[in-house]
Amino acid sequence: MPRTRLLYLYPSDLSDELIDAILASKVPYFDLSLQHVSKAHLRRMRRWGDGERFLKRIADIRSREADATFRSNFIVGYPGETEDDHDQLLSFVREASLDWCGFFEYSPEEGTYAVNLPDQVPAGLMHERIAELRELQDAITASKRDELIDAVVEVLVDEPGVGRSHREAPQIDGIIRVPTALAVGSFATVRIADAQGPDLVAEGADANDGSAQGADHAG
Repeated sequence: MPRTRLLYLYPSDLSDELIDAILASKVPYFDLSLQHVSKAHLRRMRRWGDGERFLKRIADIRSREADATFRSNFIVGYPGETEDDHDQLLSFVREASLDWCGFFEYSPEEGTYAVNLPDQVPAGLMHERIAELRELQDAITASKRDELIDAVVEVLVDEPGVGRSHREAPQIDGIIRVPTALAVGSFATVRIADAQGPDLVAEGADANDGSAQGADHAG
């Protein structure tokens, strides 16, 4: 199996042994289910961790592998989220400089723990907070993609003209546009010529030996 990618990892389960295994897989991609970073707010959500602890873990991984890629998702407007909680999340997003982030508005669901909690966040305020976070992250992602211009990377060709390196998970991240002559399911070495928002444009491909059989196995 030439490429294995683990998705939706709980930070409490991210042991040194698991980090070593991910790095050894040659796909140093860490999809961390953080949800928020304010310690008080995470406890309201009945979740583990805090922003400082997350930042230390991310820095540790980057010290081991400079090309490590990070994704996370965050819930905005969970009941009880204060302006201070939101400011902590903004600061974390800015400092952590993750490659990819998803932000989702809290949606009450009947039968869940949170549906009857006090201090529900008004919809308008949720919209404002999520827009602020997305604007910040879009700029971070664009900057990181720009940094890859002129880099030589290995891609897995998913479909004609579309490939992914270890930095792009299927369906949720950007893509790399590659020459259409490259065979689907093959690996190729390409040079990044341009960045267009979350997507990259590659040229000068050399097909590598062996086929991936079209698979980027996720778990």
